[in-house]
Amino acid sequence: MDSSRERLVLMVDDAHLLDPVSAVLVHHLVVGGRARVLATTRSGERAPDAVTALWKDDLLPRLDLAPLTLREAGLILAGALGGQVEAPTVRRLWRAGDGNALFLRELVLAGESGGALAERRGVWHWSGEIPVTTRLRELIESRIGDVDPGERAALELVAHGEPLSVDALTALAPLETLRRLEDRQLVTISPEPPPARLPEPLSVRSPEPLRLRHPEPLAVRLAHPLYGEVIRAGCGTLRTREVLRSLADEVGGRTGADPLRVAVWRLDSGTAGDPAALVEACNIARNVRDLRLAARLGRAALAAGGGTTAALALASVLFYDDRYDETETVLSGLADAPMDDMTRADLVSVHALNLFWGLGREAEARAMLTDAHATMTGREPRQGLLVMRGSIEYTMGMFDRLGRSVAEIRRIAPLTSRFELGLAPLEAGLLVHEGRARQAVARVDEALGSIGDLPGWLPSLTATLAETGVGAAVLAGDLAAARRFADVGYRIGEDYVGWDRALITFGALRGRVARLQGRPAEAVRLCRQAAVRLRGRTLHGGLCLAELAHAYALTGDVAAVRATTELAGELGLRVGHQVEFAFRLARPWALAAEGDLAGAVEAALETADAAGGFRTYELYALHDAVRLGASGLVADRLVRLAASVDGDLAPVLARHAAAQDAPQELDAVSLAFESLGMLLHAAEAAAQSAVTYRRHGLPRRQRAAETRAWRLARRCEGARTPALTGLAMPQLTARQRQIAQLAASGLSNQDIADRLVLSRRTVANTLVQVYERTGLNSRAELADLLLT
Repeated sequence: MDSSRERLVLMVDDAHLLDPVSAVLVHHLVVGGRARVLATTRSGERAPDAVTALWKDDLLPRLDLAPLTLREAGLILAGALGGQVEAPTVRRLWRAGDGNALFLRELVLAGESGGALAERRGVWHWSGEIPVTTRLRELIESRIGDVDPGERAALELVAHGEPLSVDALTALAPLETLRRLEDRQLVTISPEPPPARLPEPLSVRSPEPLRLRHPEPLAVRLAHPLYGEVIRAGCGTLRTREVLRSLADEVGGRTGADPLRVAVWRLDSGTAGDPAALVEACNIARNVRDLRLAARLGRAALAAGGGTTAALALASVLFYDDRYDETETVLSGLADAPMDDMTRADLVSVHALNLFWGLGREAEARAMLTDAHATMTGREPRQGLLVMRGSIEYTMGMFDRLGRSVAEIRRIAPLTSRFELGLAPLEAGLLVHEGRARQAVARVDEALGSIGDLPGWLPSLTATLAETGVGAAVLAGDLAAARRFADVGYRIGEDYVGWDRALITFGALRGRVARLQGRPAEAVRLCRQAAVRLRGRTLHGGLCLAELAHAYALTGDVAAVRATTELAGELGLRVGHQVEFAFRLARPWALAAEGDLAGAVEAALETADAAGGFRTYELYALHDAVRLGASGLVADRLVRLAASVDGDLAPVLARHAAAQDAPQELDAVSLAFESLGMLLHAAEAAAQSAVTYRRHGLPRRQRAAETRAWRLARRCEGARTPALTGLAMPQLTARQRQIAQLAASGLSNQDIADRLVLSRRTVANTLVQVYERTGLNSRAELADLLLT
């Protein structure tokens, strides 16, 4: 009962299921004012007239609840599970539940009970298929309702083959059955867009001739993703094989049939016998990074007699899936197999990359590529081997050798469009090394534009370009572009089933951008989310854990830094300049978090010396010494180095180093960092300015700088660095804070006086005191301090 008004509160769930008498009773209670009613009905269901009248006659307000958005689903999952949930897991559960809160709950329960959903390293992560529990099956079957044998057969065909064209489905099931399923909202029928094609190189595209537009074919899908899970789970082994064989026979013979889908149907129905078709499907699955499926197809092709072609396809898949020892096993069986130069070049490329990226055997990998190149006569095989060698030289920081390799590739023969794109990340990397960051960003953007709007067709190249773009954009001082490149790479891993390598690498790079933006807690979240996918020792594992340790250090979490460093020894392969210096650049901040400021400065200087010609790392390490309060040790060196690097960032770093005893210049540096989106750097410069003003005996300017530093630091998610130590909110009394808040909100002195029953003079005098304590001069500055 509602005790305040003595009225009955009646909740009616699933009101569309009420019998006529009960519906009339509810209607009567509402009309007579005898009860306050909250009723729910399911969209698409016919309700009794008395229930419909509740909203139709304006007796009760109607509120239509839309499906959960991705963000809402993420918030609900985090709250229900009590911790961080990996973004791809949120997206998968949201898509599987189609935004339905009840289905989302059942998926979580099913995942937890079956072990698919589990917490790993502090992050909830889904792995494997969706387990169909009794609860989930009963819930979905209640939604599907009773179906006759013909309808069940048609639903099974759609569940195993969606999307299916209407023509293909009606060749296997009566059209009338399909109409009934559509009327009952168990399937949807809508135009199917034409399949995406590999983009042609821009240089050979020609204007499309005018053509008459034909209606797009109609495609049939189940009305909800979970219908398919339950229907497939209800099929026995023999029935499943029968359905899949029917689909393969009918769809496989049609023009434009998807070779991947047909091959999978053949494989799962036990009728796969053509190794060439299995190899083709394996390569397609690899391109879209469904690596588990690609490995199944590759092994089947090898077992069916696919020989060298099948083994090479399988080895490539296993390498991309970070299964390096298995890759070596497959490749070892091809050492003496006869093959042409192009196939041999592909084999050597995969083998060398596996030795380097997977096993850390850099010298052996480079020697293998060099030796194979010397025996080749064809131009393209030789160019391909040099591109692979160049990628290793870039990773190892052998830029002189890389420059020679790039020049040799161009001398051998004019480049095809694919080779031109393949060289783009190497040439952009050379530009970054030379300090030409803006040109490097432009080179990456040009190459990504040439790939087209479907980066997944060239996922490895796109990812390499995006990774290079992040480094170039950071050096140029364009964090927005850096995040854009990181998002391009992450989307490859997220959209194509879940490519762990991309999700880990670009999760770490997104964390790096967040760290540079002054959001260390966000950086921790992104890197932890990436780290949940680590298995075995890998280069990208090292990068991820180095970034995680760096972010933890900026928050002052010493225990987490130590735990992450220990984990890096287990899962991080520390090979190449990117990984090596990611760890080195994190080290000073780990020491600072422990209170060893002298050791932190020494570590920053050691990193700068170790950089030895790596402008980027030397620049960052020298500036770390500035942030740690040791400008006098590095100022001249940093100013000289910054002069050889273009972009917006390097000049600001040089100004910061040179402004060690010039507080007004430090104020300008703080503003410059803020304009670049580097809030923590801006807060630190402002805090250093306050210290310098105090040393110069300028208390009001000191307080203004402290206030600015406090305001900026408040936006940095609890960052704790030496420059911010002891920084506190400007000390105001309760009355001063009250009046300052009202002034910041836009009220005049008279308005404040009237509201607080004070004199206008008292308000004015109090604001003078506020301005004196904070070092501010206007209401706008107060608003910036108190309302942001």
